[in-house]
Amino acid sequence: MNHLSTPSRLFALLLTLAFLLAACQPQTPTPTEAPAGVPAQPATETPAPAMPEDPNSISRDIWLDPALARDADSMRINQYLYEGLVTLDASGNPQPGIAESWLISEDTLAYTFVIRPDAVFSDGSPITPDDIVANVTRWLDPESPLRGEGNYEAWQEVFDGFLGEKDSDGRPVSPVDGVQKVDFNTVILHLNRPVPDLLVHLANPALVVLKPGALEQANYGKITSTIVSSGPYVVSSWTSDGLVLSPNPAYWGMVAQVEMEFTFR
Repeated sequence: MNHLSTPSRLFALLLTLAFLLAACQPQTPTPTEAPAGVPAQPATETPAPAMPEDPNSISRDIWLDPALARDADSMRINQYLYEGLVTLDASGNPQPGIAESWLISEDTLAYTFVIRPDAVFSDGSPITPDDIVANVTRWLDPESPLRGEGNYEAWQEVFDGFLGEKDSDGRPVSPVDGVQKVDFNTVILHLNRPVPDLLVHLANPALVVLKPGALEQANYGKITSTIVSSGPYVVSSWTSDGLVLSPNPAYWGMVAQVEMEFTFR
């Protein structure tokens, strides 16, 4: 019988080990075809992260008339430009605004507001009881000469309706009967039924004080109009590219220190 020589045995042993090692290595799977009638699934790709929206980018269609504007960008800008009789603190409690104080009658149907003596519009003219009367009348009375063609949705949402409207029982729809000038710094808001949250309602950002003379512009609140503010900022630039708000030096409260720039999208 013939026997393998020692080198031959060694070669055979090495060859066997090589096959065993190759069989133990992890194999890269070969792509398989989808079964007939089943569409192949594309490889999953990680989506690119969304770019954060520029916080200073706003719509170019803003309307700087708070009683009529309804979109968020317009109201965002308006809150810097105008102020109402009453404001709200961080807890939602009414605080003095253009009215430095108020007195509520025992039957809660008359609210007497005292206008602060240092309240002025951005053009330097004082804010008077006549201005307050003109603004409230504009919101309430469809016959107001300052009314324009707006539908005053914010007022209707808060106070249900307008002067002259009655329900099926003949009662006024709106709880507000009217507004009255008393003297050089006092106005009274008259109600026909109690409104427990009246002061909170008057802090609505749509119910702020605008200069009646400025409202005589047919296009007030648009880029071609002259904006007169009653709040901490004024419009210092309004172009086709964007808007710049600057601190209002005539503001009665704490004067802002920096400009704010907004670009149109």
